[in-house]
Amino acid sequence: MKKLNIFYLLFFFGFILFIFRNWFLSPQIIGGDWPYIFNETLQDYSFYFSSWNPFINNGFGGMSPFYSLGVFHGFTVFLSQVFYLSWPLTYKISWFGLFIGLSIFSSMYLLKVVLYRVTLWQQIIGAIMFTTNTYILMVVSGGQMGVALAYSVAPFVLARCIKIIQDSSFSFYNSMLAGLTLALQVMFDPRIAYLTFIAVGVYIIFLTLSFGFALKKIFSFFLSNVFFGLGISIGITVLLHAAWILPMLFLQSNPISQELTSVDGFRFFSFADFSHAFSLLHPNWPENIFGKTYFLKPEFLLLPIMAYSSLLFITAKNRTIIFFALLGLLGAFLAKGINPPFGEINQWLFVSIPGMNLFRDPTKFYLLVVLSYFVLIPFSIYSICVWLNSKFKSQSSKLQFKTQNYFFIILFLFFVGYWVFLIRPAIFGQLGGTFREREVPEEYIKLKDFLSRQPGFFRTLWIPRQHRFSFYSLTHVPVEAEPLFKKAKITDIINQLRKSGTEEYLSKLGIKYIIVPYDPRGEIFVKDRKYDAMEYKNTVAELEQIPWLSRVVGFEKIAVFKIKIDPKDLFWLEEKGTITYTADDLAHYSISAKIDSPQKLVFSENFHPEWQLVLNNKIIHAEKTAEGLNSFLLSEGNYQGEVVFSGDRYYVYGKIISLGTIALIVVFLFAIHRKKVYNT
Repeated sequence: MKKLNIFYLLFFFGFILFIFRNWFLSPQIIGGDWPYIFNETLQDYSFYFSSWNPFINNGFGGMSPFYSLGVFHGFTVFLSQVFYLSWPLTYKISWFGLFIGLSIFSSMYLLKVVLYRVTLWQQIIGAIMFTTNTYILMVVSGGQMGVALAYSVAPFVLARCIKIIQDSSFSFYNSMLAGLTLALQVMFDPRIAYLTFIAVGVYIIFLTLSFGFALKKIFSFFLSNVFFGLGISIGITVLLHAAWILPMLFLQSNPISQELTSVDGFRFFSFADFSHAFSLLHPNWPENIFGKTYFLKPEFLLLPIMAYSSLLFITAKNRTIIFFALLGLLGAFLAKGINPPFGEINQWLFVSIPGMNLFRDPTKFYLLVVLSYFVLIPFSIYSICVWLNSKFKSQSSKLQFKTQNYFFIILFLFFVGYWVFLIRPAIFGQLGGTFREREVPEEYIKLKDFLSRQPGFFRTLWIPRQHRFSFYSLTHVPVEAEPLFKKAKITDIINQLRKSGTEEYLSKLGIKYIIVPYDPRGEIFVKDRKYDAMEYKNTVAELEQIPWLSRVVGFEKIAVFKIKIDPKDLFWLEEKGTITYTADDLAHYSISAKIDSPQKLVFSENFHPEWQLVLNNKIIHAEKTAEGLNSFLLSEGNYQGEVVFSGDRYYVYGKIISLGTIALIVVFLFAIHRKKVYNT
């Protein structure tokens, strides 16, 4: 039996490593939304994050909505710098490798919690399904590693919550552990945590119905297990994330734009239909081309048949199977979005239920289907094995045991072969995104060297939007033309540039260069999902005709144009005078100014009423300029002062709360450990 388990494990790890081989063999992981970061950019990263982020809102700054993932990113950069590791090696371990490790551990752990007498090969089948299904392969190929990491811990969070709900007595330790894992998931992506708690809510309803009409038992259950047990877990999560929750509450900032929660967007992004979701087939599989939905592949229909055949083998010890069957149906229904049947119900949920408007892309509900099927299918296969074994009874218990093992091996190999057939594009290296080996074009390295060597602050304007290899730093911030001018077509952007006053407007925004990116992968200049070389050429030709632009040579297919008027600095005066400044951090600047006449000091980032100029204990609140920037009215004189984002105080309070919570948890764990040692 031990040799068989070794075979299962060796096969499993070999299979997983083969699927994700490009992550480990390629020098760099490049693709999808996974950002490429130059070493010069990494020097600007700090583990100590501020509530103000100068890179968001199109390079003009804003309050970081959910910057806990940014803290994790900063922490990985910090590890790279402290241990002198290359950035590719660091992120391969701390992001991509962590996804694989957490997915395997988390899925196996949930199976041990919810299945009665689970075997190793059942855990391996479940882990294979959870780690390599079409949904998560599309997510990671698209470089959405925050979503992927939150996905990877979802089974563990669900398992810990189920243990709390099932406990006959309240346990603070279990609640604390669930709170820590939930906080980890929220750090990676709050939306996936929301989905996981939908599953928890369904389980609470399922267990409540099993009590029948025993009202006293139901009341005790909700008081002890739900209100105290899960309530403490949620409370710990909130305290650990107080650093971004407090600013959002007290400053009444909505981290989600209306564009991301519009019903029109929900309709547009409803790519999957019920048959795709029910069959656990991502609608964009395998090319992962945005908006391109493929026909249902009939071979995937066997998955729901295998999953729901588990209902034929339910016993009193495995009632939880009913919950997972219901969860799979719910997930498939929600994942189809606005599509029939009953698409109007999903639209009503999107509009009416708090938090549901986070899922403009309803394919994220595939998580519920995955959580269902990777439990149901291993249970079905095991139950079929047991049933077959009962039909071949032998007087020898040893022979009976061998027969059962043969059935296990045969069905295990059958499932693996079937799964390999389903995800064969991943086996044969046909997936794109992060699974495809790519190199950084030499043109972008030259552009990075050119920009990084230039002193002072300025911005670059990318038409129509920046490329994945755009260089950026705290002093050289990229801006995209589409959102800046609110124009979707390049011809409209060019017409905007031709208007009188545009040159001065861009100068006030600190823009020094206009760049048309070289697009070797066909991600920007696209028409009918195909690269349009003529649109790129026409854009460059049109810019060459604008008199206040001069082209900078030396970047081959990247067209770089310099604006003739010098750009304004991050801080600048409307009239005559001098000003110097130093950045203490992203929310605090020390300034020194000599003002010859009453005028405005302009701070070239997005206006926010919490920006203040402090001079000799006098506070001057920011006013909004015509360009949407911050300005402070000053009279004649010499000044020494500070420009601060006062909203950062809520972030500081939140960090104190979070660190205090961590300290209390450490003390509690230490006390438990001391007690165990003392008792032994």
